[in-house]
Amino acid sequence: MRIAIFIFLALLSLEAHAQKQKKTSKKNVQKEIPKRYALGSGELLLFSEMDGMRTKITVSFDKHGAREVTETVGYRAVEQDLNLKVHSKSIFLNGILTTMDLQEGTGTRYSVGQFADAGGINFSTITDSMKKEIGLEKTSKMDTVLGYPCEVWNIAHPTIPFSGKYSVWGNLVLKSETMTNGVPMKTYAVKIEANKPLDESLLSIPEDIVFKKPGE
Repeated sequence: MRIAIFIFLALLSLEAHAQKQKKTSKKNVQKEIPKRYALGSGELLLFSEMDGMRTKITVSFDKHGAREVTETVGYRAVEQDLNLKVHSKSIFLNGILTTMDLQEGTGTRYSVGQFADAGGINFSTITDSMKKEIGLEKTSKMDTVLGYPCEVWNIAHPTIPFSGKYSVWGNLVLKSETMTNGVPMKTYAVKIEANKPLDESLLSIPEDIVFKKPGE
């Protein structure tokens, strides 16, 4: 997951730049911040497959992504019939990204402002210099996923073994095929419920979660 960490640090840099703009004109910055998703609200169901593991991912959001909850449940075959369950949840709210491992009962909180993205890359705000730094390029190709016309982006990181392509509609990644250290991963949407209100109960945090500092 080194690519996710790399992009996260890059997003922090973007947020620092946004803070400088905020000092100049708070009102103007609020108008200039782009909507993360074309949809105002909705729920996206995806499945991810990698190295013998199949994961169900549910992304729920409203306010064009200003509030977002992602829940991940997966199983991996370990030593024949033994299954290891993975259950995690992340909440993006008020510029704070809260991530939780519901199996271990631990969590972390990050201040990431308006530039976080559930898929790891905010295609609507990423700068040309950042695209070059991580090897991201928008192609002229188009893809269709669940009837939605998607832009196709390629990535080939120049310094770490990560490459792949994304099919993106309205800044939502509906399909991706990536390769990390020679291990392929495929993620694809199977259902989109456009304009579905966000269930407020999804924003709740279990009382037994123990929060740690990032990196612990």
